[in-house]
Amino acid sequence: MKNKNDKKLIYALGLLFLLSTQGVCAENYETWSKQALEKNGFECAAATKELELYVDEKNGVFAVRKLDSGYVWYSSPVDWEHDTKSSGFNKNALPSLLSITMKDDQGSLYPANSYVNAVKRGGLHVEKTDGGIKFTNTFKREGVEIPLYVTIEGDTLLLQVNYNEIWEDEEDVMRILDFNVAPYFGAAPSGETGYLFVPDGSGAVINFNTKSGTPYQQYIYGRDKSIIPSKVKDVTENAALPVFGMKRENGGFVAVVEHSAASAFITAEPAGQKTGYNAVSSSCIVRDFDTFTFRERTGTPRDIRIFQQQNLPDSSEYFAVRYIFLDKEHDSYADMAKAYRKYLQENDAFPKEKTLQKTSLLLNFIGAGIKKKPVAGIPADVDYPYTPFTDVPQVIEKLQHSGVGSFTVKYDGWVNGGIFGKYPSIPSPEGNLGGKAGMKNLLKYLNGNGIQFYAGADFVNLYSPDIRHIKELTANRAINRSPVKIPDYRLSTFDENTSGDAYPYWILRAPAIKTWYDRFLEKFNTLYADTGFAPDSLGNVVGSDFGKKNGLTRGGTAELFESLLKEARDAGHPLMLSRPDDYALGLASYVSDLPAQSSRFEVESYSVPFYQIVLHGYIPFANLPANRTPDPETYLLGLLESGSDPSYLWITRHPESVRDSKLQWYTNVYAGDWIDEAAALYKKIQPVLDSVAGSEIVSHTVFPSGARITLYENGVKVLTNYSGHEVTAEGLTAAPYSYAVGR
Repeated sequence: MKNKNDKKLIYALGLLFLLSTQGVCAENYETWSKQALEKNGFECAAATKELELYVDEKNGVFAVRKLDSGYVWYSSPVDWEHDTKSSGFNKNALPSLLSITMKDDQGSLYPANSYVNAVKRGGLHVEKTDGGIKFTNTFKREGVEIPLYVTIEGDTLLLQVNYNEIWEDEEDVMRILDFNVAPYFGAAPSGETGYLFVPDGSGAVINFNTKSGTPYQQYIYGRDKSIIPSKVKDVTENAALPVFGMKRENGGFVAVVEHSAASAFITAEPAGQKTGYNAVSSSCIVRDFDTFTFRERTGTPRDIRIFQQQNLPDSSEYFAVRYIFLDKEHDSYADMAKAYRKYLQENDAFPKEKTLQKTSLLLNFIGAGIKKKPVAGIPADVDYPYTPFTDVPQVIEKLQHSGVGSFTVKYDGWVNGGIFGKYPSIPSPEGNLGGKAGMKNLLKYLNGNGIQFYAGADFVNLYSPDIRHIKELTANRAINRSPVKIPDYRLSTFDENTSGDAYPYWILRAPAIKTWYDRFLEKFNTLYADTGFAPDSLGNVVGSDFGKKNGLTRGGTAELFESLLKEARDAGHPLMLSRPDDYALGLASYVSDLPAQSSRFEVESYSVPFYQIVLHGYIPFANLPANRTPDPETYLLGLLESGSDPSYLWITRHPESVRDSKLQWYTNVYAGDWIDEAAALYKKIQPVLDSVAGSEIVSHTVFPSGARITLYENGVKVLTNYSGHEVTAEGLTAAPYSYAVGR
């Protein structure tokens, strides 16, 4: 016993010396051997050819050792007790495998963490399982028990919580709202260089130790569409891909929320915000809540929380996060994108064959739409033809004469009732656009010219309720049981517009969507066999139904939508999807409207084209339309940087026609104003993009100067210079706001 205590004392003194002289150094404990781990309280619990999993049962923590390098990833910082940047709850979260949020019967929120509330109070039970360990954390005072499974499979680590194993004391008023799994797994100390990756928009990097008052926190797939904010002030991007990552000095990882991503959010914090560590992790929402505002008798507004009323899921559902470890030489965000794509391919969720399609100009036309016009002297909503079928060939021929050689065409608002109009119950072309004959002639023209066509339709959003689509019966229910209504917000005050010129809409229940979608698709298969299909909202609008009867969770809705998309693909229809969430990504033949930036939150250091890196070489894609972005120079550079097709959103009728319509926010969409610019843009970038068609992006570098270099697997390098001065990098020189290409 004396010898053992002496060893502990020597280790503690050595650690204190290192802390006092040079801060925390990664090599001191991230490269421990098996013997060193065992001497410091860890026991080997499982092993594969690539990894070893160790557990410290006393403190309820674990470690993963990579056999090829000896590098060790810890569930919690080894020296967390010496962290001078944190205190109280934040400090006790460092050694915790679970951080939870609970609420009482008065709606007050209570945080807890497993180290203080379970481990230190004798509430931890550890047992070995197949391939790993089961940590059962009992929060005795809170009346909650949550088992966490930690297993290794091949070269990956899996963290999993089964919903039906979560126990709550029925006699207690406390109920769990959410839990964070391993919040400080792999956390890097402030003395280290590296960054966190988050999937905001196109993707974003948070450099270690970034000075910011607010951590990054973002819901995967965006906020639940059935939880409506009272105000919308900030326009932000969504996190469409359930991934996050970390690059440290001696290796990195990319983590995938592989199950229940629709119930998850991602948190990232640089050192100095809450603790002395840089960390990124994911959390799972068990019960959601909404905030409602009412006025007291004095007229003072007051916000109250209304919580989702449901018991814990009694099923085989679970929350799971898989960590994929990356070597020191291949741990950039580009390598994370490659590892994520490989993960999807291994799970048959992404194409394995390279695309043969070269650069094309994506033209997204808006057909018919609702517009207020006087009828017998009374303003009324009528269907207005913004782009008749016969206009599309004329636009294409003008572009062809100007040198554009390849096109992809999407057409929204072609169904009877137009865009933002009647629900697409049947695939009947709008009469004002040219009807069935006009649609037939358009398809004949496009097919004859080898131009891929995609017919758009929105099956999730209900813009014009009618006798067959009664919102009180068919719309999702909010937490307060009312039909989910998406308001029209005022730009001046950011709150709901309740005037007569407002255009609110509703989100349909998933079972109702399936009923109408199946009817539509059956007839679409007959009338337009093999025609491209673009049911965008099935790939990017996911909401819960909080109704008591037959209400689908957000995850259940995503699964149903995925099955509906598979129906169309299996029927022979190529699919175009607008910035799809990951459940729909692998089903797309073409992806449109990708963001070129992140939300640019204060905590983020810079945006990166992570989403585009995942796709390039396998699925053709286009960034946001050029005429919907403010800076043409930056737009062009963004296309070259990410290998994206150019795109435009157009109507062919006079631009004044969008006034007094649901398209009134669609400015700069008149095709006649953009023909020459579109042709010039295409001709400028087409040779560069064609040279890298079907080629993966193998690296991407952001320089402090404002320049960026994209390297493709065929050796082509593209330097894009977003700065106001000339930049030279890796043998290439680019003038201000210009680019250079080489090998």
